[in-house]
Amino acid sequence: VPPSRKSPPQEDHLQQYYSMTLSKCYRATGGRLRCITCHDPHIEPSGRDAVTFYNSKCLTCHTKQSCSLSQAARQNTNPSDNCIACHMPKRAVRVIAHSSLTNHRILARTDEPLPDSAFQQTIPALPDLIHLNPTPGKEAVPPPPLTLLAAYGELSAYKPEYVGPYLKVLDRLSRTEPDDELVQAALGRKALIGGKYQEAVNHLRHALRIGPPQATVYGDLAQALDKLGQRQEALVMLRKGIDQDAFNPLLQRALVGLLIELKQYSDAKVALNHYLQVFPQDS
Repeated sequence: VPPSRKSPPQEDHLQQYYSMTLSKCYRATGGRLRCITCHDPHIEPSGRDAVTFYNSKCLTCHTKQSCSLSQAARQNTNPSDNCIACHMPKRAVRVIAHSSLTNHRILARTDEPLPDSAFQQTIPALPDLIHLNPTPGKEAVPPPPLTLLAAYGELSAYKPEYVGPYLKVLDRLSRTEPDDELVQAALGRKALIGGKYQEAVNHLRHALRIGPPQATVYGDLAQALDKLGQRQEALVMLRKGIDQDAFNPLLQRALVGLLIELKQYSDAKVALNHYLQVFPQDS
């Protein structure tokens, strides 16, 4: 999602190469800075060796006099005299437990604002997304429509402004690639949301016939069948979805609810106990 001048992101993007392209080091080299400029794919130094190794990479372009800190202050860092600790600090990754991310924007100061180039990354053909990894040396073009469908679909779940582009791409693909499983699954979900339950069932069954089975498609199909009063078949679809994705809490909660509605209480209790074992944080 393109950053906004009015509300720039508080943290750098998780994609290290992209963050590096926003660094002054990258821009000053005319884009010649690459991952392998600093990383040797055959060597992964650690401890004090890592500090020495990466400091030497910094000193390829900079000098010790480039640092505004005194030598005494540099020795107080842990490990001491560590360029990376100050200019590429680590931060926790909230969505991945016990992990951290090194900031590859290579900041002179921790409060350094994003460069102007950060707000000039879209192209006329794709004004609402940034293509992080276009083919180097070729004219910038949007990713394939199926890729855009997946991207807009994921974003529209929590950013309403992407619902319009999602539906526009879906309408186009429904005519150009109607036999793609992602397109049929998307058409099924659109019909489900619109209350067209039989139409949703038709699209979702088609998606399962032509593509590899997806847990989310089984979940949508179960919901549509339930709305049509076909609850036993909805139960079968939910179980198939859970077989595909055993750690999907939405499907497992839906299974518990449906079993209770069907008065299959012993099975509901088993499913609920299993759910609580897998998701103990859900009080």
